[in-house]
Amino acid sequence: MRDKKTISARWNIRLVRKVAHGGMGDVYEGRLEGVEGFEKKVAVKMLQDRLGCDERFMKMFIAEAKLVCDLVHENIVQIHQLGRLRSGEYYIVMEFVDGISLRAFLDRHIRWGRRIPSPLAVHMVSRIARGLAYAHEFHDRNGRRLNIVHRDVCPSNILITTEGLAKLTDFGVAKAIAMPAFGDRWLTGKIRYMAPEQAACGTVDFRADIFSLGAVLFELLAQTPIRPDDADPRKSSFADIPVPWDRLPRGTDPGVVEILHIALDPDPHRRFPTTNEMGQALEYCIYKDGYGPTIQAVESYMRQHFPDLYVRNAEGADENMSLPNNSLTETVVDTSFQQA
Repeated sequence: MRDKKTISARWNIRLVRKVAHGGMGDVYEGRLEGVEGFEKKVAVKMLQDRLGCDERFMKMFIAEAKLVCDLVHENIVQIHQLGRLRSGEYYIVMEFVDGISLRAFLDRHIRWGRRIPSPLAVHMVSRIARGLAYAHEFHDRNGRRLNIVHRDVCPSNILITTEGLAKLTDFGVAKAIAMPAFGDRWLTGKIRYMAPEQAACGTVDFRADIFSLGAVLFELLAQTPIRPDDADPRKSSFADIPVPWDRLPRGTDPGVVEILHIALDPDPHRRFPTTNEMGQALEYCIYKDGYGPTIQAVESYMRQHFPDLYVRNAEGADENMSLPNNSLTETVVDTSFQQA
């Protein structure tokens, strides 16, 4: 073995188009460019200026980005790089996902007046349960369990790829905002899917994510949320808002209904003891007869009902982007490696 070497290089990301806009910032499709014509499609998330001005937030955001970058699971969108422009703006380079958000997937079915096939809904949610279980039980390099909690599991943060794979995104940002140092004024997550203990700004653990995932599955099946958007989490009656069980389709698998009752229990101690157990219960419901939906079945369904996702549009830069030259050029952090 030769002595350890250090690589120091520069990279360039060419921004192609804006693909999403949210409360935290904008997401762009980009091309990571290397030598000899190398290109890799990536997603670049640019944080809003108001967040970049808060030094306390940025320190926590950086720490959390470093934390979740080690999460490598097929059902979690991978974070590749946290960077900072010379102008001071922070950005995250992530895995680019060709596909559609579960929010858009559900909304199209509602517009069509068509229900999502229950086995497909359960399958997609079971995959997210597996991704969450991986994160909830993740240990760092020293063997320390990190107790990562997403805190914002919702259809907008679940992506379905054109290959039929469900992926959970926005781990780092959700975790960073919900750090205790921000105080009760930071209520992270969406009211529709929020566990009662989270809405009360109390201490949350993985069981809050289980509740939110149950709320997602309920909405996929019932095409209505478990509670209205205008529900006030500050009121003591918030935890007692009844779930509209009568909106579930007739003939819904009793096993799925039982899973929903457990996941959506207001008392976190009565929910599933681990996220893996929720995933196993969901899988049993769809595979107990020896067969059931796969990612290939989801892809086939997507190709039939969402053909526009498989039409490749001509590439072109978004003229409305405010970044100079539509590119990011940064120095890569020094990386050590063993050379044979």
